[in-house]
Amino acid sequence: MTDSADMTGASVPQPEMSSGQVSPPGATGSGSAGRAATPPIAPEPPASGAEQPQPEPEPKRESLIDAVADLLQMIVNYLRQEAGALMRDKVVLPGQRLGSMIAFAFAAAFALALGIGFVAVALLLLLARWLTWPGALGLIGGLLIVGAAYFTWLKVRSIQT
Repeated sequence: MTDSADMTGASVPQPEMSSGQVSPPGATGSGSAGRAATPPIAPEPPASGAEQPQPEPEPKRESLIDAVADLLQMIVNYLRQEAGALMRDKVVLPGQRLGSMIAFAFAAAFALALGIGFVAVALLLLLARWLTWPGALGLIGGLLIVGAAYFTWLKVRSIQT
């Protein structure tokens, strides 16, 4: 950097110019306000005997094998989609309905068994008043044994015929 004096006598640093650069008149210090536009630098033409750049090759066209592979992939995707829809319509939804129906059947069976239990206790208490406790328990046990024997006889008869 070189120093130059301005009007007040103070020294102002100036950028040094490299060889080949000319400072335009009126340019002071830094900034681009007074600079002349520099022309763009053009690439030098290749020397004689140097290879010319080759034109870019054309993009490869899709081969027949690639087209067939794409078609097969599209068919596989379609079949998967259709199989999924078929499974959903024919298996999953009926299975969900069946599961819901079974759950409601279990809930109804539980409520029925609970109701039968309460009615049985009420009848037991009523029989205990009329027949005493040992008489009521004996009557209920006897009815259960007779019922089991009857259902066993029906099952054996249906197997034999």
